[in-house]
Amino acid sequence: MEPKTQAATPESTTEERHCLVPPLNSSMVPPSASQRPELSNPKPWYRQYPPPFGILLTSVLQLIMYGVATDKIERILRFEPNNHTEAWRYVTYMFIHRNLFHVLINVVIQCLFAFTLEKYQNRLLVLTLYFGSGAIGALSSSCVRPDLVVGASAGVYGLLISNLSHIALNYNSTKYKLWAVLTVIIIVASDATFYLIYARNQENVIISEGAHIGGGIAGLILGLLLYRSKDEESKKRNRFIFWSIFAIFAILMSLLVAINFMIKKCTPAHRLRVSYTYVC
Repeated sequence: MEPKTQAATPESTTEERHCLVPPLNSSMVPPSASQRPELSNPKPWYRQYPPPFGILLTSVLQLIMYGVATDKIERILRFEPNNHTEAWRYVTYMFIHRNLFHVLINVVIQCLFAFTLEKYQNRLLVLTLYFGSGAIGALSSSCVRPDLVVGASAGVYGLLISNLSHIALNYNSTKYKLWAVLTVIIIVASDATFYLIYARNQENVIISEGAHIGGGIAGLILGLLLYRSKDEESKKRNRFIFWSIFAIFAILMSLLVAINFMIKKCTPAHRLRVSYTYVC
């Protein structure tokens, strides 16, 4: 009977060792989907693309006011240049509109542009710019033509033109800059063309060009003052822009307020065409 021999463990040759697969290290194992932070807790769509709640709420109130506003309510809320000391009128006139098309076109455009702005800028800053542009638009409208004004177009123009301020402050990190600028130019040019055609064919122009222009300029200036920049390498440049624009803003506001007080002082009440309402 032959003695049992222990089975020998096979050994790899030198050539075979080069072909062996090395053991997987924990650092080499790709994380599973549940372990990836961006996939384990994906953000819902409303957090990735937050709706412009500030402007949406404002738009809802504007639609409600259009449905319920009586002549008495309109007289209280509309902007009147001979009642410029009643400060609420500089904002409340933006909630009064003349017809359904007037309120719908303003609501659609302001929500469209606020959606993109609130994605990158603070919601409160965008809302402040909207109402600030409206107030300055009312001041400038009474400088051009001292008439009654209703409508939110000054604030809409402020939001529209403030896109240029956002691009200027975030030039390096903003995508599709050219398309954004072209969109603003096309909308402004289309609106200006409509105004010129309308003014040429109507005896009494009821569109307040002063409110549109004043609101647009206010949007550009307030955007440079209020909006934040994410371009770290542009901080020094943006600081210079801020203080330069702040000085210009202070001068323009002083002129607007002074002119409005002079209109009240130098123009008799019966000369102000308070029976005629401009929309914007």
